[in-house]
Amino acid sequence: MNFRAPLGIVTAVMMILAVMVLPVSAAVSPQDVDTKAKIATGGGCAPIVLAKWEADTTGCLEDGDPTHAINGSQFLPPVTYDGKKTIKYYSIVYDEEENGNVNVVSWDIFQPNNCWGNGAFVYQVMGEKITNKAEAVALFQAAVDANLVEFDDEYDANLILTEYLEKGTAALWVGQSDLCYCSPAGDYRVEAFAVDHNNNWACALENTFCYVPVTAFDIDFCTVNYGSVNINEPKWIAGNTIFSENDGRPTVRNIGNTYMQVTVEQDDMQLGESLNGWNVKWGARMGNDDANAVYYDPEGCATLPNYLGLCGQDELDFSIEVYKGTTGEKCGTMTLGAEIWECCPA
Repeated sequence: MNFRAPLGIVTAVMMILAVMVLPVSAAVSPQDVDTKAKIATGGGCAPIVLAKWEADTTGCLEDGDPTHAINGSQFLPPVTYDGKKTIKYYSIVYDEEENGNVNVVSWDIFQPNNCWGNGAFVYQVMGEKITNKAEAVALFQAAVDANLVEFDDEYDANLILTEYLEKGTAALWVGQSDLCYCSPAGDYRVEAFAVDHNNNWACALENTFCYVPVTAFDIDFCTVNYGSVNINEPKWIAGNTIFSENDGRPTVRNIGNTYMQVTVEQDDMQLGESLNGWNVKWGARMGNDDANAVYYDPEGCATLPNYLGLCGQDELDFSIEVYKGTTGEKCGTMTLGAEIWECCPA
């Protein structure tokens, strides 16, 4: 028997269903959920970093010591503003279960601990395996010939070459990164790591490379024009801290990897000498503190007492005082230089 519900009942049921599916708008408090994970180890032996070294991108592998007179790597900074020095990091890795096909090879690099660096962590570099065996052998032999390689205590160059690299039971890994032009000079500590697919970690193999100390600077001017000068009246020409070439406001910036002091010397600019000595005296300072001003005679060299730090720049101010001289334009030559400044005992 068919049952037909009255229209009013159907409508009422539909209205009830519509009310039941309306979205709930009440706020719900956030809930914390604990999470857990356990890094598994599958047993087996830990990998071994057999040897490691660093090289630059030049043909001699280390531009700071191209004749390889010193063991280890010596690198020159680029000595250009905003320049980069590319360093390549190499490790030869062996694992009993995986040969050299481990999961991760990496290097941790630390600043020098000296006058300019504090030993802080710089960066981590991740490695890639060199799959061409002939290339790996050639890179290793070149590094050995250049005295760049640090070996694990139980291995030497001949053993690694004949029993591991040439047989393919170990692999060469490489990674690279840059040092800034003003990264501190000195010995950088490098720790090499390897981790196999069972999460076994190799003992870190350490060595150092030297970022050779180089003191260098840029200036944004080629002329110091004192303009009109009165006899026995000192006159200063002021610089500024904005490096803008030939703006008439002298500025100096440090493009080396050490702290530096500015040196300055000047000829007599055709003013000559009298019985009492030179007819002109010069002055210079870096920054605007009068306590840092120095005064010097022609043909003498003055060192400004304050220093310019890594990546730093500052104004240079110059003064002239003429005691005696004929009228007219005078010309001469100023020579600026730099000396290394050490903030702690050598």
